[in-house]
Amino acid sequence: MEELKNIFSSCKEKMEKTLKKLKKEIHHLRLGGKYIADFLSKMNVKCYGSTISMMEVANITVIDNMNINIQPWDHSIIPQIDKTIIDANLGFMPTNKGDYIHIRIPIITEEERKNLMKKIKVETEHAKVLIRNIRKKSNQNIKKLTVSEDLSKSGENYIQKITSEYIKKIDDFFIIKEKEILKI
Repeated sequence: MEELKNIFSSCKEKMEKTLKKLKKEIHHLRLGGKYIADFLSKMNVKCYGSTISMMEVANITVIDNMNINIQPWDHSIIPQIDKTIIDANLGFMPTNKGDYIHIRIPIITEEERKNLMKKIKVETEHAKVLIRNIRKKSNQNIKKLTVSEDLSKSGENYIQKITSEYIKKIDDFFIIKEKEILKI
């Protein structure tokens, strides 16, 4: 039945968006040079009368896990890049070296790692709640349809299968992040 297929695809689409949002939220949490460089490259800098992504105006180099250099192609925009990084409040201060900006990333202490894990756990639990709410609304939409009880039940079972799949994806993502944070 077409209506049932629409409910399934809508459910899957909403759950996928929830998973992507979770990954985006957690990905920007500070872990090391390569993660911060990736985050910095996506930041927007106000220059030339508009807003342009950092990777379009500068070369971002990860020297090691604790040091990053940002070298703009036009040295006149160094103050704007500097201000953008400071305003983002990422937990470190950029140093203007004249023709490039140097960032020294502070070492993450054991306590900061534990706090980071607590934040990630809260975010993942919130995502699971959102997934379950999507399941609930999808099941309510199935019950509103004028279909046989067997078809309605199999529809609800399929929604549960999708829900279990996305809950597992969230759990797997959490485990990967936990390993990344604890190995640093």
